[in-house]
Amino acid sequence: MSRTISLSILSLTVVTLALLPPSAWADDSPPLPAAARVEGVVGYPQERNLSCESRSAADLGAYWGAEFTEAAFLRRLPRSDNPHRGFLGDVDMPPGSLPPIGYGVYAEPIAATLRSFGLAAEAHRPFELNALKRELAAGRPVIVWATYEMQMPGVDTWVSWDGETTTIVRWQHTFIAVAYDEQGVSLIDAYDAQTRTFSYDAFLPAWDQLGRMAVTVSGPLTRPSTRPWRMTSHRGHPQFVVDGRGLASHAWRVGPQ
Repeated sequence: MSRTISLSILSLTVVTLALLPPSAWADDSPPLPAAARVEGVVGYPQERNLSCESRSAADLGAYWGAEFTEAAFLRRLPRSDNPHRGFLGDVDMPPGSLPPIGYGVYAEPIAATLRSFGLAAEAHRPFELNALKRELAAGRPVIVWATYEMQMPGVDTWVSWDGETTTIVRWQHTFIAVAYDEQGVSLIDAYDAQTRTFSYDAFLPAWDQLGRMAVTVSGPLTRPSTRPWRMTSHRGHPQFVVDGRGLASHAWRVGPQ
């Protein structure tokens, strides 16, 4: 009886393993170094109260040789009352403002706008810690979304004009990750351009609040687009349509500002 059970378990194990994708059999990625630092990223303080994302994007662009100002990047960003579609609210509202008065913008529009400036940018949500470390170990800084001073005010939700419910958090803020070691990560703060090191116990919960959003850049684009979006109309309503790779995808409606 026990032999029959053992054979059944063995057969089930073999079938299960056969159904797994190749990536589950072995991790071919090289081991991560215990510490890594990206040299040469220069930060500058953000120029407007809520322009941290544009500041981080401009500093990341400069690292890759794409020269554009924070103001130029902000002008090119689409506007929306959905932060996944464009910049939400008034950029000059006080820090910590929440929708609809003022807020900011999330990873997808930032990546699309970076592509319009000639960079191979990708938005990620969620982005795992080991993936962040691999980017830094490869010499590629990463924009991450957390909160000022890694505060934990508690998340809330916001329903935008397009009917989408979005997670928001007071004091949402961007940083450029430039280093890690066994104790934590080093980030360039868009607010004052200072590089600060946060323990994993402080950084990870703050990063988690908005789903571990990040934007990576792998280098220049061979065929950069001239703009990250184009304006269209749908049933009488204006829309932004992402056009970062020359492909129309993701309709971005613009609600009242």
